[in-house]
Amino acid sequence: MIKAHGYSAKELDRFRHFQRLSYEILDSTAQNLRVGNSETEATRMLRKAFHLAGAHNYFHVPVALFGERSAYPGEFGAFEALPTERVLKEGDTFILDAAPIFDGYTVDTSCAYNFSDDDVFRKLDKELPTLRHLIKDRINDGGTFQNIAWEVDDYIRERGYENCHKKHIGAVLGHMVTKADTDRLASWSYKGLAVKQVSWFLTRSRLARGKRRQMTPNWNHTNSCKDVAPYGLWAVEPHLASGNVGVKFEEILIIDEDGARWLDDDLPHHRRWARYGESN
Repeated sequence: MIKAHGYSAKELDRFRHFQRLSYEILDSTAQNLRVGNSETEATRMLRKAFHLAGAHNYFHVPVALFGERSAYPGEFGAFEALPTERVLKEGDTFILDAAPIFDGYTVDTSCAYNFSDDDVFRKLDKELPTLRHLIKDRINDGGTFQNIAWEVDDYIRERGYENCHKKHIGAVLGHMVTKADTDRLASWSYKGLAVKQVSWFLTRSRLARGKRRQMTPNWNHTNSCKDVAPYGLWAVEPHLASGNVGVKFEEILIIDEDGARWLDDDLPHHRRWARYGESN
């Protein structure tokens, strides 16, 4: 069985724990990367760390985007985010992204990094907390996924930046994450992808493109998202770029009868954003 909403406080605590664990692994891997490491090497490091932490399959496999690839340049195809032999160079911005499954709990986390205090990186990164507040507030104002996706797009373009998440698979600003029973099927995977969770997601996506919009597991600007936001846990991932620098975060937003709220307000990128304020 796949559970998509109606989580108990204990289950939300488990999601929070696993989201923090995933971020710890992203951060640790980022700190251990060196100039000359390739994207392929970075994702291999991530896979090893997640395996040791107990995650053996994924909603999507780990991703590393170095330099200009963090900005999804040009006609960046849906599968071009898969790791390449592009190596990390001095001063590069890079993004690490992973959607591990721990004990049936899917989390999806990503973060942008730059260890050279790059001005463009900092300018873009400072936009992310504003988008984080905007997205939550618009849900609580009764906005639809479609309208919020367009408002985020307007915000990005009006500031002269490029919207990269419209180049994500499914053009998603966000997508649903779930809890699955840890039965025999839960251990099945294909090239690292969890068969049970991915099959559920693809089936819901297909139904939502028909007449069952409220079943959408995707959050984007399309007509399948014209209704009020469905209850559940949503991995939200605004992604914007300027030139060869791209930044994003990805974390879980809870939407239920109490409205919208972020699962956690103490993650690594939140602490980085707070330091910007201290330096002003």
